[in-house]
Amino acid sequence: MRRLLIGFAVAGLIGLVLVQAALWYGRSIFAEPDVELAHSVTEALNAQRIVLVFAHPDDEITATELISRAVAEGAFVATVTATRGEAGTQFPPIVAQEHLGVVREGELRRHGFALGLDEQVVLGLPDGGVPEAMSEAQLTARVLEELVRLQPDAVVTFHPPSGVSLHEDHMAMGRAALAATQRYARQRGEAVTLAYTLVSRPGTRRFGGERYARVADLQPDPTFALDIDASLKTRAWRIHASQADYLRETTGVPDWLLYQLWTQEYYAVRIIEP
Repeated sequence: MRRLLIGFAVAGLIGLVLVQAALWYGRSIFAEPDVELAHSVTEALNAQRIVLVFAHPDDEITATELISRAVAEGAFVATVTATRGEAGTQFPPIVAQEHLGVVREGELRRHGFALGLDEQVVLGLPDGGVPEAMSEAQLTARVLEELVRLQPDAVVTFHPPSGVSLHEDHMAMGRAALAATQRYARQRGEAVTLAYTLVSRPGTRRFGGERYARVADLQPDPTFALDIDASLKTRAWRIHASQADYLRETTGVPDWLLYQLWTQEYYAVRIIEP
């Protein structure tokens, strides 16, 4: 019996070592090399008021760690979301498609409440049609209106040429956020931090196919990284119930596993001078 127990213990130890080795290898595939790890979001962005400008409900999942830490550090944090997500594909189907916009806006607002956001703005532009809904000048002016009202020190948005996924709505909102931040800094007479949320280039090049390889090629180098709390990411997908299986359906990897491998959020920072 003693030998049997020792055998079980040894097998368990070997299994643990193998699991840890697999995690280390998987994380090494997703990690961006030589990126500074930030421990304070407000210091990394030099900001106490932060506005995130995105296109769709669930886009804010790209920044759950940044939002959570900024809130914990006492910053004012708000989101501006262009659409209600009414044209999205449901993963899994939970509502008649004609009501999806109502549901996804509700998911967005529920997630924002869970994260502790101070304010959430939904512009109500057509999902999948942001670039056609307004001219770039009009869209910039609409985003600028919210920046002037919310008075951020930092704006977080999509990198315009890559948009995290080459989605036209993402890229349109990235362009509008950049142009609006430039005008806002001039009006304010002070520099404003602009940060782009980025994907893991090594991971997307390896697993994302041709589309995400293109995203990786277009992205700038990250300025800083944040170690993520994986539970924030998995909670976000549960709250966004109409998209809960999105990662599994589109990548073949469930969210709980992905965030054991992709363990950091990455951001590229630029300072917008007046």
